[in-house]
Amino acid sequence: MTEPPAAAPVGVAASGQDVLLATKLHVPGPRPGFVPRPRLTGKLASGLVLVCAPAGFGKTALLADWLRSAGRPVAWLSLDVGDNDPVRFWRHVVAALDRAAGDRRAGCPAARAAAVLV
Repeated sequence: MTEPPAAAPVGVAASGQDVLLATKLHVPGPRPGFVPRPRLTGKLASGLVLVCAPAGFGKTALLADWLRSAGRPVAWLSLDVGDNDPVRFWRHVVAALDRAAGDRRAGCPAARAAAVLV
């Protein structure tokens, strides 16, 4: 007799053959010693911007700081080598977009009312 599958650990949602890690979908918080860069975050609001710098130069911290101050729904996805698999990559993209759409719906009174009715 086979054992029933174990429940997914906290912060992990099982999805088919792969696992969606909830930590990949969260905008990282500021680290101790974080230095805000208002001049750079101001430039991010000017339209489409390419942020390019070597590893460790604060790209993620800059974008996370800008997104936290923007106050709008965000689809965030932290990528790693395992995300080179197209199926895994698109599962995570859809999960990030779904999470952002859920955040947007949570801020809408009509959506909150509809959620209560369901």
